[in-house]
Amino acid sequence: MSDLKLTQNFPETSHEDWQALVEKGLRRVEFETLLKPTDDGMIRGPLSSAAELPKDIAPLPRAGAPLLEGRPWHITVSVSDPDIAHANKQALEDLTGGASALRLSLCERGIQIKNKNEMKRLLDQVYTNLVPIIIGPNSSTANAALFEDFTNAHIYLGLDPAAEGLAELAKTMPPTWRLITINAAAIHDQGGTEAQELAAFAAGAAQAFRVLGAEAAKHISVEITTNQDGHLSIAKLRAARRIYARIAESFGVDDAPLSLHAVTSTRMMQSIDPWTNMLRVMSAGFGAVIGGADFITTRAFTHTLGTPTEFGNRIARNMQLMMMEESHLGQVQDAAYGSYFHERMTDELAKAAWAEFQKIEAEGGLTDNAAFTARIKAAAKAREAKAEPILGVTLHPAENNREAKVRRAYK
Repeated sequence: MSDLKLTQNFPETSHEDWQALVEKGLRRVEFETLLKPTDDGMIRGPLSSAAELPKDIAPLPRAGAPLLEGRPWHITVSVSDPDIAHANKQALEDLTGGASALRLSLCERGIQIKNKNEMKRLLDQVYTNLVPIIIGPNSSTANAALFEDFTNAHIYLGLDPAAEGLAELAKTMPPTWRLITINAAAIHDQGGTEAQELAAFAAGAAQAFRVLGAEAAKHISVEITTNQDGHLSIAKLRAARRIYARIAESFGVDDAPLSLHAVTSTRMMQSIDPWTNMLRVMSAGFGAVIGGADFITTRAFTHTLGTPTEFGNRIARNMQLMMMEESHLGQVQDAAYGSYFHERMTDELAKAAWAEFQKIEAEGGLTDNAAFTARIKAAAKAREAKAEPILGVTLHPAENNREAKVRRAYK
């Protein structure tokens, strides 16, 4: 075997050398045509080099969610059917089919649970000592009473950091419960950029620490989106962990693993030719896995049309099973670590988000922040003006769209 010395046996190359090779491969196509900016104005690529690596990068391990039993992440299914009996049936089917956590949508379009007896009906035959139960983001501390008979379960109550009575509830809740879920995904669905979504998360985390002090580290989780741009999603999730670590450190908490729940984007979903949503959801799921999410919810491809059928739920669930059991995407703890592109984008996103976070703090926080809302609306308007092609809608539209069924169409 030859004595190959990697630092000596290769010629030194510059960024210009690599760019010349890229341009040669393009065959008279202008290099600048590949310099596509994100909504925050960051250039995606196509060429990144070691010179652009941040100096202080380190691997970003997952927080280690409870009850994983050797899995790299929780396949978390959305349970939202207003019919409690059907919602229970769906939850049991999903768990039998490979899911390991439930996300309950207790809202106007979802399940409306009135008391703890109805909650027991919803979770009938669910082994809650083995399955984490996650409530979608909300501000109702009254939801805690619905789980009085589940004190040994791992419950994520999903409360907003600004919810009333948060500090009092923290003193009495079981040790396996988490109080807070910062709803960063809402910023994305309103039209915000990646940096704005991360900034809202940072502002929510800071608010939680101000309310609960260092104890907040035990309770904070975040719902954040991933979309069809899987690689940008990877950078966003990795940036979220870095930002959170810095905020926790500023409140005197050195070791504060973040519970990161990635939910595939609602904004990217299409109602025309919804079958193409499967491609978008799979790309978003890939970004969630490689980005290091602890919980992942992949939405049904018919999400924009109504409550999904058993088929819609099964496809959403099986996408994650394919990534986990067939592609083995979770085998490497931080697969993007050291990647020039992902590290550069992570660093740029974290800096842009931190600057936006400072603006939000200077404006008095997230509550009733008209200036931040205006910036989100401006970002949404700018994106709409780009009119980028949409597969199945404006790009390669199908001549004969095949109908996709839902259990209950939205009104």
